[in-house]
Amino acid sequence: MDFWETLARRRSIRRFKRVKMPEEDVIRIMEAGRSAPTDATLHLWTAVRIVDEAKRAKIAELIAQPHVAEASEFFVFLADLYRLENLLKHRGRELAKDRFALFVFAAVDAALAAENMALAATALGYGSCFIGAVQNAAEELIKILELPRLTYPLFGLAIGVPDEDPPPRPRLPRDMLFHVDKYRSYSREELDEAYRVMAKITRSGDWLRLLERYAAAGGYFEARSALMRRLLGEQGLG
Repeated sequence: MDFWETLARRRSIRRFKRVKMPEEDVIRIMEAGRSAPTDATLHLWTAVRIVDEAKRAKIAELIAQPHVAEASEFFVFLADLYRLENLLKHRGRELAKDRFALFVFAAVDAALAAENMALAATALGYGSCFIGAVQNAAEELIKILELPRLTYPLFGLAIGVPDEDPPPRPRLPRDMLFHVDKYRSYSREELDEAYRVMAKITRSGDWLRLLERYAAAGGYFEARSALMRRLLGEQGLG
């Protein structure tokens, strides 16, 4: 598939046909992830491929995402400093004690690898969906996946044969996402335009409903933050 066609066709698929993908295609998709950029060649990410159907069904139930069980493949992406610590210890060195910056770049590394895989899947004719709801059961996933300290589940990626063809989702205007030479303030007209462009993403026709639910005071991400801080501390990443 042409690169620009691949970009245009990539979208979140939440209904999959229950069929297996050829293993050679899965390997090609994983190789696309392996070829992604990684900061300072540290490889600060790992992806756990969930092939056990019972385990996949359990995860899907925990995070209330049935397409996780329906997809042909499901990966959980981790921030991973455990492997790095082992590599350093192997040659008589210690991992940095302040790991905040390492964790940030681990999340970046994981996202780059996962996006490569999503685009590769699209180019091969498959669909994919990033699963942020992994965070809703992060504590349980640490146990289910037997994650060692210095690792943390960030998000999932479901891949499979699409059973739907949704339209592309709207995006903010380019000028709101790309600034020149400095960050500039937004005019009231631009903010109104943002709400207008994004209106179709919600049933109510008001993007504010979504912003409130996720990002406003008392919303989803605020509620998630305290648990995330605790788990990161317990995993040695705080």
